[in-house]
This record gives sequence, structure tokens and C-alpha cells, in this order.
Amino acid sequence: MTLFKVSTEPLDLPLKHTFTISRGSREVAENILIRLEADGITGIGEAAPNHRYNETRESALSFLNNIGSYETRKPFDVDALVSHMNDKSDGEYAAKAGLEMALYDWIGKKLRMPIYRLLQAPGATGPRTTFTIGIDEPEVISEKVREAEAYPLLKVKLGTDNDKEIIRTIRDVSSKPVLVDANERWESVDQAMEMLRYLENYNVFLVEQPMPASCKKEMMILRRKSSIPLYADESLTGRESLDEIAMQFHGINIKLMKTGAISTSLRLLHRARMKGLKIMTGCMVESTIADTASAVVAMWADYADLDGHMLIKNNPCKGLIINPEGNVKLRDEP
Repeated sequence: MTLFKVSTEPLDLPLKHTFTISRGSREVAENILIRLEADGITGIGEAAPNHRYNETRESALSFLNNIGSYETRKPFDVDALVSHMNDKSDGEYAAKAGLEMALYDWIGKKLRMPIYRLLQAPGATGPRTTFTIGIDEPEVISEKVREAEAYPLLKVKLGTDNDKEIIRTIRDVSSKPVLVDANERWESVDQAMEMLRYLENYNVFLVEQPMPASCKKEMMILRRKSSIPLYADESLTGRESLDEIAMQFHGINIKLMKTGAISTSLRLLHRARMKGLKIMTGCMVESTIADTASAVVAMWADYADLDGHMLIKNNPCKGLIINPEGNVKLRDEP
């Protein structure tokens, strides 16, 4: 038998800039560092709970501390750990993702093998990642865009009364392709279509979650009308009907903190491909620990939005690399 000991500690990640989306602002990401130890080897993971999904650092810590330890005859059986965690709770997917991440890290170290090889990924270099520009005053947005000069794709947060001004401000500084994320804030088909038609002229290559997740019928109408591909974020946790999602969106944004596991995310990705959906791999505001785990999934994706570690001041470890072309690249080591 292998006895894994689980330990946790708060991981505060101060941000380079106040990060504002349509739901609010923050200056520190309150995440959790997770350690999973057995046989003298320690795997690490990270949880980034999000209030949007009724999770807090306190609730995630409570879940993880209640597990405490994990004993198994099959230490490499990731699905067994995922099942064990799901038996403990129907929620707390960020905590589950962080603990499964730590097990994968432990397995990689135990076998002296990069996880992307263990999972037989198609390679170690994935799609180009976007760099996120949060909601702010025009002069600050201009400054953020200039700071992101090294990155070929921008992600722009909208969902305010000044959305058009934000887009014009960015275009005064940069002509780079833009991904727009409205974070559910366009509340009617008419409002959403007005913005989508406006964005057609500004080199926007996709729009993420234009309307609230509850607006399923409205999204079906919007999908038929939009000339810009629409991707599900808040509408997709991984536990919805992909048939319904495919009627509302052209693609999906898979985030480990919502699906609860790398293994679950990969199964979701392949099922979504069968429904004709495009794939983006995204992140919360998190360090290189969690972004590297997400980058493993991104090896199968069309797009990546893995810039969480680039938005923080004190990145605690090394992991994925963003190459000079802006692609997500994994290191060739455990």
C-alpha cells in the first residue's frame, strides 16, 4: 500500500495590476498550494477557487484538509483518486484539480518522465497564448497593451458601458488579433448582436461567453447570427450536455478549476471534438504550477489562454514556457 499525505498552505499571489472584469476587481489571487507526499517524493498542485462557482479558499481548504491522507494499492491510478474525491463532495472542483495535479506531478517525478510524455501528448509545443487586458481607464489600458508587446494575441475583458471605447483604445495602440471576453454581461440578443457587429471591424477572432449561462435559448439564436465564433466559458463546467453546448457555441474554454482534473478535461476535450466544437484551454488567475498543468491539456487544443502566471508579481516556481512566437511550451523534465 502507498500512503499519500496531503498538506496545504495559502498561496497569496499579488497582481501586477488591479485585475478587473465585469463581476468585480481584485489585487491578490487567494489560491492554495497543495503537497502530496509518499516514498520520499512530493508532488505539488495549486487550487484557484472562484466565487462564480460557489467556491472560496476557505471551502477548498476545508475539503482538502478533510481528506488529509490517501491510501491506495495503485498509486498511479489517477482515476481512482478522482473518484475518491468525488465521493467526498459534489463540489470543490478547484481543490480536486489541485490535488489531482499534485498526483500527476508525483507520478512524473517517480517515473522521471514529463507528464506530456506520460499522457502521450502530440508534442511539447501547443498553440499561441493570449495575454489578458483587464477592464480599466483608457490610459491604463494603453499602458497594459504596450507592456504586452511580446505577446502576439490579446484577450480583452468587456462587459461595461464603455466597451466600444475600450476596443478603440486598444486599436489606437495595437493592431494585434483580439479575443473578447464579455463574462456574461451582454444581457439580451439585441445588445450582444450590436456589439458583435461592432467588433467585426476590429480584428476580433473570437468572443467568449457573451451572455449569461442561463440564457440558453438566446445563445442558440446568437450562435446562428454571429459571424464571429462564440466560445463557452461560464456556460461550461464539464458537467453539461455537449449537445446543448454545441447548439449555443462554436467552441469551449476548458479550465481545470472547473472540470476538477486533467484527466476529466482530456475526456471532455475529445468528446467535444466529436460534437464539432473547437477547443481553448484557459485558466484562472494562478501561478505557473496550475498553468503548467493546463498547458498539458493545451497540447490538444486550438487556442490557449494561459497567462495567469504572467499577471502576478511573485511566481513561485518554473514550469511552462512562452516561446518567442507566443506558443505554450512544456519543459522536457518531470
